Amino acid sequence: MNIATLLENLITKKFYENKEEIQNKLDVFYAMSKISDEEYTNLTLKVEDVYKVEEEVTEVTEDTEEG
Repeated sequence: MNIATLLENLITKKFYENKEEIQNKLDVFYAMSKISDEEYTNLTLKVEDVYKVEEEVTEVTEDTEEG
C-alpha cells in the first residue's frame, strides 16, 4: 500500500478532526515529494468533498446560536 492510498483511506473515514489538519499533512507529503502532483490534486479534492459537509453543519449551527 502506498502513502496516497493510505491517506485516501484516512480521509474517507474522516480520521482527522478537521479539514485543515489533513490538508496540512497533504502539504507536507507533497513538499517532501512523497506524493505526486496528481495524487496531491486528487487527495485535496477528496478532502474538500468529505469535509465540506462538516463545515456546512458548523456554519449553520453558529448562525442559529447567534440569531
